[in-house]
Amino acid sequence: MSKSSLWKKSLSSTGIGLAALVVSFTALSGQASAETIEGIEVDDSVVSENAEAVTAALPCITSTGVITCFDKAGDKVFVKDTAGDGKSAVGLWKTNYDRSGGCRNKLGAGKWAECNYNMREGGYIQLQNARYDGDSGRFTYPNPRVYSIWLPIG
Repeated sequence: MSKSSLWKKSLSSTGIGLAALVVSFTALSGQASAETIEGIEVDDSVVSENAEAVTAALPCITSTGVITCFDKAGDKVFVKDTAGDGKSAVGLWKTNYDRSGGCRNKLGAGKWAECNYNMREGGYIQLQNARYDGDSGRFTYPNPRVYSIWLPIG
């Protein structure tokens, strides 16, 4: 086989490998999109069809307008918007291994949303409630701020 043919075959294989990597990464993230708000990467959520039943057995935190829960079995953050005020409910989170983010519920009041993450087994996560005001582009926090205890992952 000529050097030119080997080079083309190598490039073709590399392209396929990179495409598979991009597809795999997108599938692992599990979210439609993310934006950075106040230095925090916030994922848009998807509708959670069975959240009422699932979250009943999960650790959750509650504040005005927001309920945030964590499912360690699936590394999922559930967020319910409990206020019809035009702001989005956001479940912010951070791990004990320097990873952080947020799950934004843009579905409206009374609806549960979920974000699916791939967390490190054996780590810990802490939740915080916030509201997002799209007009100002800023978070608002309950006073006093509401945090969960450090919850085990996996």
